[in-house]
Amino acid sequence: MIINELPPNFEQIKVAFPRADLPGVLFAYGGIIYNPSGISIPPALIAHENVHLARQNDMDPRDSYPTRVTGADVWWDHYLRDTEFRYNEELLAHAAEFKVQRAGDRNASARLLMSTALRLVAPLYNYVPPVSLQQAMRDLRREVAR
Repeated sequence: MIINELPPNFEQIKVAFPRADLPGVLFAYGGIIYNPSGISIPPALIAHENVHLARQNDMDPRDSYPTRVTGADVWWDHYLRDTEFRYNEELLAHAAEFKVQRAGDRNASARLLMSTALRLVAPLYNYVPPVSLQQAMRDLRREVAR
C-alpha cells in the first residue's frame, strides 16, 4: 500500500536525516510505503521500498525489546542508530532497484550501476563515516551477482 503522508516516526527520521523532507524521498514502515510529496513512483523504487518492508517484517521484536513493538519499530531503531546496518539495508534495496532496471546492454548496465552506487552513497543517508563510491560499486556488484 502506498499513501501520500509522512511516516509515523518522521520526527525521529528528521533528527537523524536532515534531508529527509526533500521532495521525492520515500519511507517504508509497517507494510506501507509513505510518499509525502506524492510523486509518481517507478517500479524500481517500489522494488527498493519493498525490500525494506520485507526486512522489517523479518525483524522479531522479541529479540531486542520486551515491550510491544513491531518489526518495523525494531528495524527503524537499528536503521537510525547504526550506520553499518543502514548501509547494508540500503545496499540490498539499491541492488533490487538495479535488478528491476538492468538492461541487456553492458554499457547501459555499467552506467546504471554507477548511478545506483551514487545514490547509495548520497548525503541523504548520512553515513558516518562516509562510504566511498568505489566501495559502493564493489558491494553492489557483489550483491547483484547473488
